[in-house]
Amino acid sequence: MPIRDYVGLVLSICSAGAMFWGCSFEIDQIIMGELVTAAGGKYKFLTILNMYLQMFYYILCIINFFFGSNTIITRFFFAGAVFPIGTFVCISFWGLYHFDRKLIYPEALDNLVSPILNHVMHTLPGIAIWLENLFHYHHYPSRLSGMICLLVATGGYTAWIHYLHHIHWLEFKMSLWVYPILNELSFMYRGLFFLGSTLFSIGLYLIGEMYTLFLTGLQIDNDERKKKKT
Repeated sequence: MPIRDYVGLVLSICSAGAMFWGCSFEIDQIIMGELVTAAGGKYKFLTILNMYLQMFYYILCIINFFFGSNTIITRFFFAGAVFPIGTFVCISFWGLYHFDRKLIYPEALDNLVSPILNHVMHTLPGIAIWLENLFHYHHYPSRLSGMICLLVATGGYTAWIHYLHHIHWLEFKMSLWVYPILNELSFMYRGLFFLGSTLFSIGLYLIGEMYTLFLTGLQIDNDERKKKKT
């Protein structure tokens, strides 16, 4: 078995363990204004849902290493959710953080979330999934079916936070969104924000597809050179 498979196994084990640690963090104890008692708990945040998503995927990678269970479901899972969402969380969080951190991560959280945990939540998912692609070769589904999978995931989360906004309105009698940036936007700009986020996710899907094809091409060239030598 090639050494890259063992490196991929170590990466999957470490990533799954880190995600499990991050998921076990009780975010309900974090005071974020009225959100401290709001509906949805920690599952209102894409960061938390993404860590569960990544953890489940790396567990599948570990199972695949020992039992060879790489199926079409795993391919759809990686292409349509794990790669684009993991990358989206990393880029969008740190982009907004450096633009105006109050829109995504108020300074009060610094005393409640350690820097290591913050990076596990918002940095590791993006970096780990790009590294994982170096050691596990993926066969992307058709672009249409992969896009549909992604749009179902993004549309589902958009519907989820709108539902929570409705519950928050009933509970607090005020317009309260999961993320502070949404409270600052008007109805039109909020719609443009969601549209832009969706288009950005689609762009990340295409980047992941091209990245995977590039790595696959390198592997094919490498295999052909080895055959010529033998």
